[in-house]
Order: sequence, then structure tokens, then C-alpha cells
Amino acid sequence: MICRFFFYSLAIIVSAAVGAGAVYFLQQNASPSAGGRPVSNFALLDQNGRYHQLYDYQSRRAIVLYSHDSGCPTASGIDKLNALRNEFTPDSVAFLLIDSSGNGQSSREAPDEKRDSKNIPLLNDSTRLVAESLGMMRSGETVVIDPASWTVRYRGPIDDRSHDQTETQDPTKNYLKKAIVALSTGHPVEISERISVGCPIDFGTDTDANVLSYSHSIAPILQKRCVSCHQSGGIGPWAMESHASVKAWAGQMRQAIMLKQMPPWHADPSIGEFRHSLALPPGETKTLVRWINAGAPRGTGPDPLQTQSENTVDDWPLGEPDIILTVPTFKIPAEGILAWQYVKLPVPIEEDTWIRAVHMKPSNRQATHHIFGFVEYPKERKQEEPKWAEGANSFFAAYVPGFPVVPFPEGSGRLIPRGSKMIFQRHYLTVGYPTEDNLQLGLYLHDKPPAMEYKMATALNMGIRIPANTRAHPESASVMIPEDGHLHAIYPHMHYRGDSIRIKALYPDGSEEQLLSVPNYQFQWQMSYQLRHPKPMPRGTKVTVDAMFDNSSDNRANPDPNKEVRWGLLSTQEMLVNYMMYTTPRRTNPKAGAAQSGS
Repeated sequence: MICRFFFYSLAIIVSAAVGAGAVYFLQQNASPSAGGRPVSNFALLDQNGRYHQLYDYQSRRAIVLYSHDSGCPTASGIDKLNALRNEFTPDSVAFLLIDSSGNGQSSREAPDEKRDSKNIPLLNDSTRLVAESLGMMRSGETVVIDPASWTVRYRGPIDDRSHDQTETQDPTKNYLKKAIVALSTGHPVEISERISVGCPIDFGTDTDANVLSYSHSIAPILQKRCVSCHQSGGIGPWAMESHASVKAWAGQMRQAIMLKQMPPWHADPSIGEFRHSLALPPGETKTLVRWINAGAPRGTGPDPLQTQSENTVDDWPLGEPDIILTVPTFKIPAEGILAWQYVKLPVPIEEDTWIRAVHMKPSNRQATHHIFGFVEYPKERKQEEPKWAEGANSFFAAYVPGFPVVPFPEGSGRLIPRGSKMIFQRHYLTVGYPTEDNLQLGLYLHDKPPAMEYKMATALNMGIRIPANTRAHPESASVMIPEDGHLHAIYPHMHYRGDSIRIKALYPDGSEEQLLSVPNYQFQWQMSYQLRHPKPMPRGTKVTVDAMFDNSSDNRANPDPNKEVRWGLLSTQEMLVNYMMYTTPRRTNPKAGAAQSGS
């Protein structure tokens, strides 16, 4: 069901990072010239939680970035920018504000009128790394970028009156407008730089990363945030085995961090609180990027990556399972597209058994696209079996990159009736050489029936229809929570054209709440967002899902932007699914709840 070519997508990210990383190192070593300073790619969220990547504006004739600080009295050019923006079409010139205040929240606490999507997007640069990479020094400074060469063509104030907000005379020199017009008409920019008079941007006291210790400051971050995937045999495309290996990939690391692609955590941090977050904290982000900017120096001291254990991931992180189902080895050829594999194994239990945790464990994570496990009930109890729909409606156990191995919520479980079988749905990818996978499923048993039952309610829309060559196509889905319960996890799923997704709860009392927003949905990482605190879900709560799809050529992962796309199991087709994992009091009569959708 979760249908994507993982390494195809990963290759896109790596290749994009390589190219952009090369631009970055050119930028670091470039001397001022008529060609302008090269600009590397970056991504930030705006005041509405939308994801903006600089290179997504590649089709524009010019991109205008303005360093904005609402607390600076000498630099307030928003009205001038809005007026200037109205003189150009959105498809020709892009206008973006960079929040240079540094408090990390001002762009998310803007007044309601500034949240209007008609206003210029205000990008939250809480680490100031983007402003730093652009060479911005003061608020009120504009940077005009030429997307044809990804170079800066103008740097300075909007006009010759931008420094004096009490000035009533019209400006005599419109530097910014002239630069935009020149780029839009294919002419050289006559004035490429002017001094801006605004409040200095506070980049902090740790700008000089040469003093950072790789041994004591950098390697521990990598061990905590990265090595679990970036190790020999892991799903990362390269292994962090030493300082030398990290330095060789430093440019790509920087770009992946600046694009918010790595570590793989894509939820909007202003909505919801989640356990097991992989997000890189701002302080660690600045430490890593500035260390890379300084040339990734080795320094003195031992190399923790070189001396670490070869395998840092526990074989069974939840402990030895009570039951291990071992699936016959599957031989994976070097090339080709493989059909899904189905294997059915009996579950060796003598009575109805409640499960407190599962761990789906392939031996070859690099070649594993996804694995689902479904419980096939015995014939005499078939009417109680959940409606799995091959994973579109529910599943019992799963493996996808990014899916956490965690037990079911405390005091809850899922039932496997005596006489059941486990159906394994396996999807493998070829990786260029013959290999194999030895799959195991670990089951952890309750000693007695738990008080709570762990269930799923699923919102899906099988009628999605995404037009060809469409940059932002909306689709929606919804599901009604059928009984009182507590929400524990949210798992959204789309394919290559999935761009962003928002999940909202509409409660029976008329109130509503945003549960999750994923502004930059990444198909190659299937994240299950585990709520830090269980959330009450009264019966009759309606969960709505609003998704945006990008079926344009701007979407680098798009298999074919010239085709209309509809629902389907293949990666080249699309899906809109959102699983809601919740607990409810255990049924004393299982048949009574068998008809509940998504149970």
C-alpha cells in the first residue's frame, strides 16, 4: 500500500543536495564580481506554517528577499514592498520576507492581518542561518536573486528614503524597482549594491565555529541524531564512520539541514507536541552548520565515530519477543520492478491472545519499500476481522522507513484470536546487485486482557483526481470517531505528488483543534507522529484532512507532470490516507464492535 521507490526519492534528495552543496562551496570561496554572489538553496516555514524552498521559485524572473524586524524603527518597508509587488505578476517576481528578529516566534505570532495569504510570506529564520548565508547584515536590507544563475544581482535598501520613516518626500532613486525591472527585461542591473541603514542582525557569539570541538561538540550530535540510519547496513546512503567520512559529505549535510530534509522530521513545530521527535533543535542546527561553514575542522581529541560500536541499533529494542514469526528468505534480483510478495504464516497461540507491542524487522532495510502485517481470523470468526483493505483502511503491524518501533499505549493491546494467521504484504526494491531479505515479526504478549483496546480510524479519499501540470491541487478526506477514546498517534500517507497535509479535529461541542501539520510532506519517510500526551476524542468527533498535491514539473520527484493522477496502489498513482490510532475500553463482546469502520 505504501507505494514508493525509496531509493529513487532518496537519490533525488542526495543529487539535489550535491548540486546545491556545490553552489554553497562556490559561494564561500567566491570573490565579488559582476556575476554576483552565488546563492545556495534553503527552506523555511512562513507565518501560516507553509513550506518555502528557494529553488522552487526557479521559474521566476527575479526573487526579492527582505530582512524584516518589526521591532526596528529604522527599517519598516512592508508597505513599500506590497506596493511594489502589485506592479509585477506573481509568476514573474517572488517577494519573501526573512524574519531577522531572531526571537524564533515573531513570524508565528503576527497579527491576523499579517496571516492573510495575500500578504508577503514572512519566513521564520529563527537560527538566522539563512540571513547569514545571504550575507544580510541589517534589517531593511533587500537581496534580489537571479534564478537563471542563482546569484545576487542587487543588495541594499528599497530606495533612497528607506532609512528615514519620517520622510514625506517621494524617493528619487528606486534601487530595488530598477533592479527588478532590469532582471525582468534581461538587462544588466546598473546599481548592484547600496548600504542599508537598519538594525544590526544579531547572529550570536558563536559565529566562529573554528573553536568548536568535533570530538566533544559535533560527533555527539551526529551519534544522537544521525548514526542510527547512517551506519553500515542502515537506510542512509552513506555511513558516518569517522570524521573523514563526515567531512567528505559535509556540503550535502549542510544542504539537507538547510532544506529541513534531515533529520527526517517534517511536522510544523508550532502545532502539537510529539514523542520520539527527530527534529534537530535550533542550537544543534547552528552548531552543525557553522562547523561545516568553517570547513568541518577535525581539531584534537578522539574520534567517537571511529571508536563506536559497528551496530548501534538494538536487534530487538523492545526486548526479546514472546513470539517470533520468521518469514522464508526472499531473493531480490539486481534489477527490475518486483511484484508485491504475500506470505501467510500461522500464529502459534493456543487461545485468544492480546498483543502489547509488535516489531516488524526486515534484515535488508535498504531494499525494503514497505511491509504490512494483517491478521486473518479463523472462518468461524471472520465477521469480527477488521477491514484491512490491503492496508488502505488499517493494518496490524508495519515497517516503513521512519516508522517508530514503540509499544502500544500503556494498558492497551490488540487481539489475535486463536487459530489466526498472519498475512505479510512485502514490497521490495532492486538496488543494483543481487541480495536477499530475512523478515521477522516480533510479538509481545499481555499476561491478561488489557483494560484498553488499540484501534484505528482511517480517513481516506479514493476519489482523488489531480489534474496534470498543477502546482497546488487541494483534496480532502474525513472520518468520524465512532466511540469515546483517546488519540495517541497520527499517520498520514500520500505518494510522490503529496506536498503538504493538515489534520484537524471538529469536536461535538462545536470547538475545533489543529492536530498536525506537515508543510513539507516527504514520500520517502513515512512518519507516525506519536502524541506526547493522549488527547480525548469524544464519540462523534470529526477528523478532517486537507492535503495539497504538486503535479507540476517543479516537483522533482514527480514521475510525470503531464498525466492526470487518480487513486491507486502504485507509486506513480496517488493516495490520500490518514490513520488515527486511538484507545477505547476493551470490548467484552468482540462481535459487538466488529462493524466499526477502521476498528
